[in-house]
Amino acid sequence: MSIFDFFSSKDKRAKLSHLKSLVALSMADGKVEKSELAAIAAVCSREGLTEDDLQKCLNNPHSINFVPPTDDNTRLRYIQDMVLLMMSDGDIDKNEMLVCKLTAEALGYKHEVIDAMLIGIIADLKEKIDNNDF
Repeated sequence: MSIFDFFSSKDKRAKLSHLKSLVALSMADGKVEKSELAAIAAVCSREGLTEDDLQKCLNNPHSINFVPPTDDNTRLRYIQDMVLLMMSDGDIDKNEMLVCKLTAEALGYKHEVIDAMLIGIIADLKEKIDNNDF
C-alpha cells in the first residue's frame, strides 16, 4: 500500500464514520423521515460516498469504526451536517440532540461549549433557510 492509499483509505473511513453517525442520528427519534434520507443522500453525494456505502452503514453499522476527521473545518462541517439533519423534519427531538452532543464530544469538542455551538449553528441555518441562502 502506498502512502497515498493510506491517507485515501483513512479519509474514506472518516467519511463512512460520519455517514454512520448521520444514520444513527436519523434513527434516534424512532422514525426515519424522507427529508432525513434526502439530507443523508446530499451528504453522500458531497463526500463521494455511494449507495453501497450507505447500505453498509444500514446493514452492518458495527463494521464501521469511529474515525474522526483530522482538520477543524471538517469536524465543524460534520456537526453542521448533523444539525441540518436534525432540522430537516421540522422537529429537533431530544434523542437526536443527545446523539449530536455525544458525537460532538467524540469529535473533540469540549462539553462546556457544545450547547452554545449547537445553538449558534441552528440559528445560522435558520437564517440561511429564511433568506433562501441554501
